[in-house]
Order: sequence, then C-alpha cells, then structure tokens
Amino acid sequence: MFSMSQKDKEHHEYQEHKIELLMEAAVERHKKGQLVAAKMIYEKILFDDPKNITAKHLSGVLASQIKQFDRSLQLISSALALNPNYTEAYNNRGLVFKELKRFDEALEDYNKALTLKPDYADALNNRGVVYREFGRLHEALADYSKAIELVPDYAEVYNNRGTILKDLKRFDEALADFDKATALKPDYAGAYWNKSLYWLLLGDFKTGWPLYEWRWRSEKHIGEPITTSKPLWNNQDSKNVLLWAEQGIGDEIMFASLIPELHAKCAKLIVQCDPRLIPLFKRSFPKDIEFYDKNDLVPESLYEFHIPMGSLAQILRPSIESFAKGAKPYLFCQNEQALELRKRITGNKDSTLIGISWSSKSTIPAARHRNIFLADIARLLNKPDTTLVSLQYGDVSNEIEDLKKHHNIDVIEVSDIDIYNNIDGLSALISACDHVVSTDNATVHLAGALGADTHVLLPVNQDWRWGLESSKSYWYETLKLYRQENLGEWNQTLKNLEMKLATWSINETA
Repeated sequence: MFSMSQKDKEHHEYQEHKIELLMEAAVERHKKGQLVAAKMIYEKILFDDPKNITAKHLSGVLASQIKQFDRSLQLISSALALNPNYTEAYNNRGLVFKELKRFDEALEDYNKALTLKPDYADALNNRGVVYREFGRLHEALADYSKAIELVPDYAEVYNNRGTILKDLKRFDEALADFDKATALKPDYAGAYWNKSLYWLLLGDFKTGWPLYEWRWRSEKHIGEPITTSKPLWNNQDSKNVLLWAEQGIGDEIMFASLIPELHAKCAKLIVQCDPRLIPLFKRSFPKDIEFYDKNDLVPESLYEFHIPMGSLAQILRPSIESFAKGAKPYLFCQNEQALELRKRITGNKDSTLIGISWSSKSTIPAARHRNIFLADIARLLNKPDTTLVSLQYGDVSNEIEDLKKHHNIDVIEVSDIDIYNNIDGLSALISACDHVVSTDNATVHLAGALGADTHVLLPVNQDWRWGLESSKSYWYETLKLYRQENLGEWNQTLKNLEMKLATWSINETA
C-alpha cells in the first residue's frame, strides 16, 4: 500500500497552501482588472501544478478578455477534459465561441451548462443571445424571462430581453425592460444606447438623439473619440469647426448628408473621414472644406470647436421633417468613368444593368439576418436583356461561380475596381447601373447618396435608420424599402420586389 513520509506530507501541504495563496492573489487581481499581474500568477500556478483545473479555466477566461481566443479555447477545453462537469467552464467557453461567431458550438456549450445546472442564470442569458443570432426569438425570450425569475435584479438580462421584445414589435414591453435595466444600474451605457435606438426607430428624434450620446460608453460602439482640448460645437455661427468620422463607412456616408448645412454655418470646416471617401467627398462638397484622413492628427490650431458626425444629427435633424434638407443626392461620381464602365459592361448593346449586393459584414448583434442568398436575388432579377453587376464587397467569386454552375446565371464582376477599397470607383459603377438591389449594408448608403434608383431588402429586426413601416427612406429620397414580414423568410419580400420589376420594364420601354 502506498504511504507518505511525514516530510513528504509537510511538503505537500506547503505546496497546497502556497497554490491556495497564489490563487487568491490571482483572482483578486483578475477581478480588479489587473490582467497582466493575474496572468503571471496563473502561469506560476500552472508551472507548479500543471493539472490545476481552476487555474486553467480562469487563465482561459483572461485570455478571452485580451482577445486571445484560440489560447482561451485551449485552456478552457483543457480544464473541461480534466473535469467534464465543470459548469462555469462550459458557460465561459460558450462566450468564446460566440465571440468567434461559432454559434452552433456556443449553443452546445450553453446547453451542456444548463443540463448540469438548470437554474444557471448567466448561461440562460448567454444562450438567449445566441438564440437571437439564430432568429429563435421566442426561445430567447423564454430564457431571458427565466433568468429574471431566478435573479430579479439582473440588469443585463432586462436589457437583452428588451432587444428581443423590440424585434418582436412589442414596443411598450421593450421600453419597460430598458427602463428597468437603467433603474437597476443607472450608469448602464448599453441599456441607454438601446433606448436611443428604440426611440430613433420609432421616429422620436427629440428623445432619441440625446440618448445616442451614450454610444461612447457602450461596449458595442464602433470607434473611439478623438483626443482634443477644444470644446464641442453647439450650433455657434462663423467658427472654425472640425467634424470627425465615427462608426462604419456606411454611417460616414449617411451622416455626410449634414456636411453642406454645417459648412454654411462655419467660417472654416475641416472634415476628418475614412481615406477611401476623400476623393468622392472632395468632388462633391464645397471646395474650401479641408479633408483629413481619420487616422491622422488634425492640429488643434486649425479649429475652435469639434463635433463627431453622429452628434451633429442632434442639432441638424431634430424632427422627421428636417431630414428633407439632406435627402436629395449629395455625392457625385466621375461621370466619364461611369459612362466608360457602362459601355464596357454592355458592349454598347441595349441592356438594363442591375447592381446587386446581398451580404453585410457588420459585426453588430444579429446583423447576419440582413443577408440573403445570391441565388435568391439573381433568379428574381435575371430577365432577358438584363445584366446583373456585382456591387458586393469581399471575395465573392466562388458564390458567383456556383450561381453560374447551378443556375446558369451570370453576374458581372468588374475586376479592376476593388469594391471595398476603391469607393470612388464603386460610386462610378453604381452610377453606371439603371437600378440597385441590395440588403442593408454600406453599398445602400453610397447608392442613396448618389441618387441611384435603389431597392433595399430589410429584415424584421431592421436598423433604426429605416424607421418602422414606410416604404421610403427619410435619409435618401431615391431609396425604396421592402420589409420582411417574418424573420428569415424573404419570399414575400422578394415577391413585393418582383411586382416592382414589371414597372421597370414598362417605364424603360416607354
């Protein structure tokens, strides 16, 4: 029989006590956000005790916090191999899978955690988030409601349930949940941000725009504020003003509709934006505006006030009526390039050119529901004397090849225009087309700003900027909106678009 000497026992007890103290120190630093120090201590524990399950798990959690997701998966999976019933590890690995957009694996881990511990409120909340990604809204709602029953003061769950209720068009209940979240947690930026999007969706700009300022404190916001000692512009006349870009390129294009009105109020206007937009903006806006790459530093000596693009809307777009000022086309392509592209694509033959885009790369939650299969759009639009032109950014050559192989439909890719990087070239390509059909992505904003005849396919959980019911856009007068009736079901939306196709043929024949 195995036996241990007194000296061995003492050494073993010393090592256990030492690791216990190290673990306490690591967890304390981890909770305080001292991640470098916590990481070093976890590594020390694992050097002394390579099979320490808790250290593996928490090291994996820390790795995910610093965006080392592959390392995180390795560590948490190693902990689970040692203890297959480690409920918290399943939940935390699920979070990593969610960050990596591996939603099937995330759901599997949350299900495992909830099998082991059915009253695990964190796992219910996290599974609800994944259910929303899958469009399983009622299941998400059930998970959130159960989590609230278990933990009635769980602010994050009220916020998440509010987003589901908003998607389900249960607006009064959604607002009640957002209000509850901020009542429980008065500094909860994410809930205030969702309230903002709620009011903007409903067209209450007076309430929505001030709440929109919470975006800077919300972890879901894209972009960082600039560092400057200058004050915010607040509608002062005849001042030197820096207008700076934020969020994605589609937002920059949309908020650029405000530039002419701001310019009229300024002694001097400087616009800091995505460098891909500068050639187009220089052509389209007054010549005395100075443009800077948003990645460059603008000397403070050049301006007296500054304002981010999204904040400018609160001043210049206080009501639905005020949008009419900027809804007309305000960007202008190189006409000669547009004519040359049209001639090249058609070969001087009579053909209706339809530019198409079918996918969004947005990283915001549930943005995947904007996407549609290329074949579904192409089969609808493919008619005699019609040519389909890809306006889709990203490498989609395989999708286009599969469309040709399985449906014998051609989509033209203009190889010398990099749709993602060459926005000026893309604007000419859009202008070469007779019509544009697209899901909700940056191409829609560019087409609308150019005044192209544009038809937008919107999912049930549409973005706030499209409003609730109208078939028209208040941002762009040439956009027509086709709204999905049930999440994930595009058939009726496409039928509504198909009815419009007949009018194109009639008008073009006439």
